[in-house]
Amino acid sequence: MGMEKRLPLALVLCFLILFGWEAIQGPPSPTDVGAEGTAAEVATGEASGAADVVPGAAAPAEAASSGQDLEEAASVGEADGSTAGSAAGSVAGSEEVAPMEGESELQEAAAVEPWSDWIELGAPGSTERAFVRFDSLGGSVAEIRLADFFIAEGLSDEQRQERENQVAVVQPAVTHEQTLQTFMVRPQISARELLVSDLTTVHWEHRLLDDGVEFTHRDAGGLTLVKTIRHSSEAFQLEVALAVESTTAAVAGKRATLGFLTSVGMRAEGQDSFYQEPNAVAAASGGELSVHLLDPEGQPRTGALVSGGRSEIGFLGTHNKYFMMLARPSNDLARAVLSEANWGALWDPDWVMDGGAMDEGFQDVMVEGVLELTTASQGASSAVEFSAYYGPKSARWLGAEDPFAPIVEQVQREDLGFFDGVASVILGFLNFLHGVVGNWGVAIIILTLCVRSLLFPLNRRMQTSMARHATKMKRVQPKIDAIKKKYEDDPKRLRQEQARIFQEEGAMPPIGGCLPVFFQIPIFFGLFSALRVSFDLRQEPFLGWIKDLSQPDQLMRIDLPVPIIGPIEYFNLLPILMVVLWIGQQKVVPKPATDNEQARQMQKMMMWMPILFGVFLYNYAAGLSLYMITTSAFGIMEYTVIRRIWPLDESEQPKKKSRWMEKLENLQKQAVAQQEAQRKGGQARGGGGRKKR
Repeated sequence: MGMEKRLPLALVLCFLILFGWEAIQGPPSPTDVGAEGTAAEVATGEASGAADVVPGAAAPAEAASSGQDLEEAASVGEADGSTAGSAAGSVAGSEEVAPMEGESELQEAAAVEPWSDWIELGAPGSTERAFVRFDSLGGSVAEIRLADFFIAEGLSDEQRQERENQVAVVQPAVTHEQTLQTFMVRPQISARELLVSDLTTVHWEHRLLDDGVEFTHRDAGGLTLVKTIRHSSEAFQLEVALAVESTTAAVAGKRATLGFLTSVGMRAEGQDSFYQEPNAVAAASGGELSVHLLDPEGQPRTGALVSGGRSEIGFLGTHNKYFMMLARPSNDLARAVLSEANWGALWDPDWVMDGGAMDEGFQDVMVEGVLELTTASQGASSAVEFSAYYGPKSARWLGAEDPFAPIVEQVQREDLGFFDGVASVILGFLNFLHGVVGNWGVAIIILTLCVRSLLFPLNRRMQTSMARHATKMKRVQPKIDAIKKKYEDDPKRLRQEQARIFQEEGAMPPIGGCLPVFFQIPIFFGLFSALRVSFDLRQEPFLGWIKDLSQPDQLMRIDLPVPIIGPIEYFNLLPILMVVLWIGQQKVVPKPATDNEQARQMQKMMMWMPILFGVFLYNYAAGLSLYMITTSAFGIMEYTVIRRIWPLDESEQPKKKSRWMEKLENLQKQAVAQQEAQRKGGQARGGGGRKKR
């Protein structure tokens, strides 16, 4: 079987091994810790005690329910079997604070008029502009929209100005019981005696700044919280500071554990079955990533992102296929008090309670950092500071000295997986080619031709070796047939005689015949990984109907129901062309003549491999199909054109002995000569004795 015939089999086997390994490993299990103020597991029947609040709409300050209402709500949730719904918005270590007696009167007296507004950040005309909707509810960021990145390709200028067509990095997470938003603060159990209000359900005072907003909440328990959210001079970044001031001596010096929601409401960027999103991510300072792939099947999951108690956390947040929302502590106090990072999967409880499937009710993910603060003395304040990045999952917009640059690259490497080294080299070369030709599709074609050209000398040498071996086998085959007939009842002797003939004739298959295939496999999987998550290829067109090389080509919408496989939404032409060319390549490759039944079965199976591969990659990125189409076209040209112009030398070559075989034969000759000399010497001594007598 030729080398080109082995490539589909090798790739499919690698696919099966890779996907099988991921299926066996599964998503990592969360670490649940029961200590107060760290990562205590939240009971799935717990209610937050907050009424639904639509961001930007007026919400009564007395929306918090009584402790009895909380118990009744939890009981109703359990009775309805809606553990998923009641868990929405709950994160490990973030137990909600039940209102104290008399809280509603205090809140009513300190009611704040609800406020919400969009503010444009970034220099006009730059590609780093964003629209941020600040909200007095919890003193938070409700939504971030990137002004120059869009949910679809081919929008008109008027459509691009519409907010709903701009990419949303974070959005409100409206659950069955409350609305959660980015940069909200949630008191933990230890803060119960210090804070009367549920900080996520009350509206904070706001004051507009030149580059952001300052929120203030004066709690009846004796603490004042001041949260400042400013636009940073760095691309796609915010600076967030949280100051806690003691207004009474009774709360000064107390320990307050607060949950700081660094990212809420990141949705999936696309419907890619090869990439599970969105994901929660965190890392200890200078340590490896702790990543949780969110599995929408089964019960809602919460847990610790970074275990180890007091380990210093370098960053935490969420990311989907192309965008990320990350926060890192930017002052010493923040690094010292950020003790734990937790995550939670959010489900749509209404959908689940209406009988919808859990995976279809999956909405988004939230990440929370736990801050263990000690309140300063009366009149003083203690502030923790964070920097937040809310942009593309690419370091292109970040300077080399930007602290977020290595963080973004670290998350990218995690995305690329096992072949991150090869994928990084491929992406670097593709970027270079794109800079030269200005089209990513053309860059992929040139990359393919470069790979094939580099492998051509090795491939040619291996093809020549295989052709010469086939010629030799035609001469040796009669001897093999005779041996088979002679020893047909003695399989052991038959194998020995066949091995002897192969050794004598030098008819062993060439070593290294599959080397070109093995060189191409890492390149294929590196490109597979790169096209799956590379931001550079997002919404990049090639030609004609191919508008996005990171998505299937989607020639036309068909909505075709297919048994077992499921409905096919679009007709993708490139995977079909890939299969046709792959089969055509197999047709032009010379088939070795053989009467071996196993070899014939293998040849038949190989004819089905392209079809199986086409099914695997039908909904994959068009860029990968383009690579495979170019590879097959080059292979067909190699066998139909290049071989006619430059035929292979198929003549049988004289048997060449390896140095090892020559050395072995020399040692054998020396041993025989030594034995002969000893025999002659013995005869001489014996003959002399007889003569003397």
